[in-house]
Amino acid sequence: MKIVYWKKNKLKFLGITIFKIKYKLQGVVFYFFNLPVWVSGKRLFALQCKVTNNKDFDMRPFDAEIAAITSGYHVKHCEPKPQNIAFLASCCYDMGGHTKCIRDLIKSLAGLYNMQLFLTQKSATFAQAPKFVTCIGRYAKIFGIDSRLVGFRKQIIPFVNQIADFGPSCLLVYIHPDDIFGAAVVSMIKQNTKIKIIYCDHASHFPSLGISFADIVLEGSESIKQHAITKKHATRCEIIPLQSLPKDATTYYTSDQINKIKKQIGIRNEYYVTMSGGSGYKFFEADSSPYFEMLKSLLQKEPKLCHVVISEFNDSEQQIIDKIFKNAADLRKRLLIIPYQTDFDIYFQCADVFVDSFPVSSALTQIDLMRNKVASVVKINTIKPEYSFHEYQMPGYPYMFAKVDDMEKAILDLLHNRDKREQIIAKNYEYWLKTYESSIVRDKYIKTIKDVCQ
Repeated sequence: MKIVYWKKNKLKFLGITIFKIKYKLQGVVFYFFNLPVWVSGKRLFALQCKVTNNKDFDMRPFDAEIAAITSGYHVKHCEPKPQNIAFLASCCYDMGGHTKCIRDLIKSLAGLYNMQLFLTQKSATFAQAPKFVTCIGRYAKIFGIDSRLVGFRKQIIPFVNQIADFGPSCLLVYIHPDDIFGAAVVSMIKQNTKIKIIYCDHASHFPSLGISFADIVLEGSESIKQHAITKKHATRCEIIPLQSLPKDATTYYTSDQINKIKKQIGIRNEYYVTMSGGSGYKFFEADSSPYFEMLKSLLQKEPKLCHVVISEFNDSEQQIIDKIFKNAADLRKRLLIIPYQTDFDIYFQCADVFVDSFPVSSALTQIDLMRNKVASVVKINTIKPEYSFHEYQMPGYPYMFAKVDDMEKAILDLLHNRDKREQIIAKNYEYWLKTYESSIVRDKYIKTIKDVCQ
């Protein structure tokens, strides 16, 4: 048993909280035995609270406040060099969409540019993403700090000076949408240097700090571009498809290898397999889940079906799932929930049909399914289009639907018809080759970097 340990923002001794930190509008408040003893950083912490509670996609007022806070900070002289480019991110993981985007782009640009990656949460990245760090270290130098709002000025000036010393022609921004420190870095770069800001809007379904400072915002589809222009007020937007792996980088596993994985998961060889995956929040609406209701209906209609969910759910999400399957123990046995897999290709290839998450879709997952030659059925979110990524499919894709009933019928139709699955798999793969394959997307980035930095 641990005697002294941190749990979230609390320091505990033998299970008793002796010190804790709370973030409030008046700043960060430090407590000793539940008594407030010190308040610090009023302006920044008030801003953090407002950003945390904000639902409006127009983040210009917050960006303006960040610009005002950093306006008096001085930065070293910077001479941008055309062959140098830098990346700015908050925290990276061994799983996660923006991490994959950074990794694949850096790998594809190796030898063409000198590259450095700057992190605002370095320790967390090194702890949570050892594979990512090892991979990136082969192609780019990694710098970073563990940013905090206490001591903000003392941290941010040396950090920005480090970027200025490198002298990149452009900074590709992948910060978390609520990263005040990261947005402040972008603000200082914009105010003090000639480095161009390329904002990669990887969390397009969230309000995002820092877009006001961008020379160009990169989006993945036309509707997301229009959303960024009308809701996020991005002045210059360009569509660049999400980047996948090189053509020859995917292993296609044998039937024996796939059956071995199925056995490990608990699936009999004669069973159909549907699958889904993504962050837990993507499957729920408030205190309900139409998604798991649909899965229950599918399992009822096809007795030889197992559905695999690759995700991790918190207690409240798990309670919703348990409630849906409360009186259906036989169906629940065929709903298999497994944790995230860093090497997920072989798991994807176990699926006969992959079922898109909703209400929040998964763009990179759809692209990975094309690459892995797996059929998929996609949900169109007409109520919140920013949550819908159906446009990542080929134009006129026949297996995307606005209604859950239509989606369910299509899943069963594909399950029971191998020829239809093989036809759509072949079409999807050809579309992937023309649209998302690594070198195709890499060349689009190179052109954008040249155009912006001229």
